[in-house]
Amino acid sequence: MPITTASRKGVSALAAAAQAERVILTNHGRPVAVVDSAERIDETVRQVREAASAVLDWAASRVSERGETMSFEELCVRAGVDAAVVMARVHDQASAEA
Repeated sequence: MPITTASRKGVSALAAAAQAERVILTNHGRPVAVVDSAERIDETVRQVREAASAVLDWAASRVSERGETMSFEELCVRAGVDAAVVMARVHDQASAEA
């Protein structure tokens, strides 16, 4: 939805549209923002957390199957995840929950 259209319709209409489906706001045809329902965002966050947990469980099971020990950094490398990004997200989440 073009930003000008969203502006003309108003915040209430934009919120109502976002309840039905994710709304991508565009400027000159380029996506610049997304408006989504709180429920869909919560569900997406839950799915991402579950996926991350599944990846870590898988990696941990691979380590235990082989009788290996592995540092957090090594585990991240094997899982293809940037350890610094994971730690930043943990820190951000802890700050948000405090």
